[in-house]
Amino acid sequence: MHIFYVQGGGLGHLTRTDRLIKTLNISSEDVLIITPSIYTYYFKQYNCVKLSWSDTPNVWTNRVLQVINTTLVVAFYVDAFPFGIQSELVTVFKTFPDLIYIYVARLLKWETYINTTIKDYYFVFSKTFVLEDLYPTHQDWITKNSKQHLHLQLDQDYFPLVKFSDQPYVMVVHSGGQADVLKLIDIAITNNLSTPNLQIVVFTQVAITISHTNVIILNDVYPVKQYYRAAEKIYTAAGFNSINELKAYKSKHIAIPLDKLYDDQFFRVKHRTTNP
Repeated sequence: MHIFYVQGGGLGHLTRTDRLIKTLNISSEDVLIITPSIYTYYFKQYNCVKLSWSDTPNVWTNRVLQVINTTLVVAFYVDAFPFGIQSELVTVFKTFPDLIYIYVARLLKWETYINTTIKDYYFVFSKTFVLEDLYPTHQDWITKNSKQHLHLQLDQDYFPLVKFSDQPYVMVVHSGGQADVLKLIDIAITNNLSTPNLQIVVFTQVAITISHTNVIILNDVYPVKQYYRAAEKIYTAAGFNSINELKAYKSKHIAIPLDKLYDDQFFRVKHRTTNP
């Protein structure tokens, strides 16, 4: 079994993991995902073990140990946070030192993260997949703490042209939270004041209310890629998945970086601007 440890409560971590599994051609029946994300219902093709955000890191550690003890493990993949989000994987590495551990690295505010973990713990991953440009300090750490590191471009699904509406429309795509979604909607409305009849279709997983005649709120639609080609513009945050999914639509993609604890979306947008 390929075990994917996916910390993070949002939809993005699971979306990235799904793309990685498909890129690596791993059969869905050979996958087990350990995650606290509430969005596992979008990924019913995989076996999932749910963690709870309300539990302590020690509880997370014990749950992972239990899973490994009862599973024939081919490889253990760690998404984004090499030691876990609160160092909960350190005990796992020490208890099962002979497993194949693979780190899946995306952009991380490295100093912010590493200052919350066990700084003096030395661990060598069997392999690291680097999915995008990283902070130099993060990349240096990977070079020293991984036997092999490879830059990997995740495959993207192809969708034929599907129109959400026969009327011109722009898209706002963001799973949550509410304040971030409302910020993106406000920018989309402001940017399109000159075309007052343009539909603004919002795809989100959170419940929001907004009084604007041209704004349509759609909850629980996933994926939304099939509507990209026909959209006039597409507004998203500057998360990993949005930037990668919308490379083919860069001319009409408006990526709005949001201030996140560990994800430096401003760095990602700057890199995207200077490197087509």
